[in-house]
Amino acid sequence: MFIDEVIVKCRAGHGGDGAVSWRREKYIPNGGPYGGDGGRGGNILLRATTNQNTLIDFRHKKVLKAEDGLRGATKEMTGRGGEDHVVLLPVGTIVTEVETGKLIVDLVRDGQEFLLCKGGKGGFGNAHFSSSTRQAPNFAELGDEGEEVHVQFELKLVADIGLIGMPNAGKSSLISSITNVRPKIANYPFTTIIPNLGVMEFKGRGLLIEDVPGLIEGASEGKGLGIQFLKHIERTALLCHLLDLGNTDEEIVDNYQIIRNELLRFSPALAEKPEIIILSKIDLVPPDEQKARITKLKKKFKGADVFAISAPMMEGVEALQNFLIEKIPAGQREMQIQEEALKALEEEQPEVKVYDLKSHRNARTISIRRKDMDTFEVFGERIEEIARMTNMQNKESIARMIDVLDREKVLTKVMAMLNVDEKALKDSYFEGSEDIASDPKIVIADRVFRLGDLQFR
Repeated sequence: MFIDEVIVKCRAGHGGDGAVSWRREKYIPNGGPYGGDGGRGGNILLRATTNQNTLIDFRHKKVLKAEDGLRGATKEMTGRGGEDHVVLLPVGTIVTEVETGKLIVDLVRDGQEFLLCKGGKGGFGNAHFSSSTRQAPNFAELGDEGEEVHVQFELKLVADIGLIGMPNAGKSSLISSITNVRPKIANYPFTTIIPNLGVMEFKGRGLLIEDVPGLIEGASEGKGLGIQFLKHIERTALLCHLLDLGNTDEEIVDNYQIIRNELLRFSPALAEKPEIIILSKIDLVPPDEQKARITKLKKKFKGADVFAISAPMMEGVEALQNFLIEKIPAGQREMQIQEEALKALEEEQPEVKVYDLKSHRNARTISIRRKDMDTFEVFGERIEEIARMTNMQNKESIARMIDVLDREKVLTKVMAMLNVDEKALKDSYFEGSEDIASDPKIVIADRVFRLGDLQFR
């Protein structure tokens, strides 16, 4: 089964929780904290491969998940990190974000890798928080969440040459005669229902050739097999347009124009690709009429490169192969594809969602937004990470978060926005003052920290 579009949810692994443990050894009095850090969560990595040409492996996979990191252990032992989940995708796969439709990455070469989702950081164990003022920390961090994204994988097969034409024009016969592909061949329309990809080995060179299921008039409106497979020839360097000599000259010209119109409706850029015309099934024309008829048709396609062949009889095929080898220099397809991918990324870059945030902005940058009279939202990569990893069931862990807010001047700024000094705020909680009747709170990464928790500092 040929599948070229799938939608999946990708989740990196969560980091492991830090451990709370104490050193208890006979000859070491007051041993102190001994809990190890949690292991990091596994990443989601995309890797392009030439060993696949379909997305059928994802037909029943709706969620791709990396392994979680393990919890830290005693003796300051770090938990094992989660294994990365490597997603193998065919070369030519485009990855976009479902919600925005924006391009994330275009996998255009064999072995290309991309970090799609980064695993969560492992939480620090209580041994990490020991200090002169906090000699017996009875808390540890939780593991951070792994990144998650809803993506679409869309495959556009990568080939040097695309074969196009009406149903039963002889495309399958041609690709079977010059490549290692053996498609179904029969004397009825739509014998080919999925694209076929083969390698033509000729004079020490190899060219990838793709046979696209036949088009008919109205394909752009969904007739026949529609145009669902035309995207697979958008990356070809050359189009070979096959026309059946079993038809009359008028029918051949009409069929040619029908296909050209469908290409234009699908993509103006595709319609502008270099094209040659192949008059197939020459064996159906009596030998004494062949030359005159071919000459007449060449005049109708003036300016185009025209070849007349019989694929089963291998008549005219070698001349066609020589032309294709000379027309497409080595490496042209790879260069063209990479240029198109870079161009697409440049066009999308202003709105592309970047998942590896630490390499693109200062992790310590903090901003504060007042949501209502008593609620303040705090944003910043590092401070949000600390908030997510705070154990809200542990008062010491909350106190550590309050210390971070104080150190980063967040409390001072919030109090200034409230027009309240720190002493008045404390008095309102500890001495029953009625000067402040509200309950100010700070929201970070969906965690709520009330200013009344200053008592834990």
